[in-house]
Amino acid sequence: MTQPAALEAADKGAANLGVLAGFGALFSATACCVLPLALGALGIGAGGLAAVVPFHWPLTIAALVAVAAGWFLYLRKRQACASDRECTVAPPSRATFVLLCMATSFVTISALWGYIEQPLMRVLGGA
Repeated sequence: MTQPAALEAADKGAANLGVLAGFGALFSATACCVLPLALGALGIGAGGLAAVVPFHWPLTIAALVAVAAGWFLYLRKRQACASDRECTVAPPSRATFVLLCMATSFVTISALWGYIEQPLMRVLGGA
């Protein structure tokens, strides 16, 4: 694998990790209350989801670190190519930017879940 291709793969890997960690944090935040209601409405039992609730904050913190690292790598690569006209490294792809935006939104929702949960429960017909 050439040097630019290896750097692009590393950037995409960091963005993918951020998305997965953010989704994991968001999933653990919703696992206690909203997700069982939504899955129950679909006829899917959700009693076992309570096991992931204790991992909400550790996953949220890990996701925050992963997403921050992804943004750091993305911006560093973009600045390197912007400041050097003869840049041999390909600029970050659009997919990397989209994945980082998705990861950022997942982590933000997960971190703010304590403020979102009660209104959402009322909308879904819960407590």
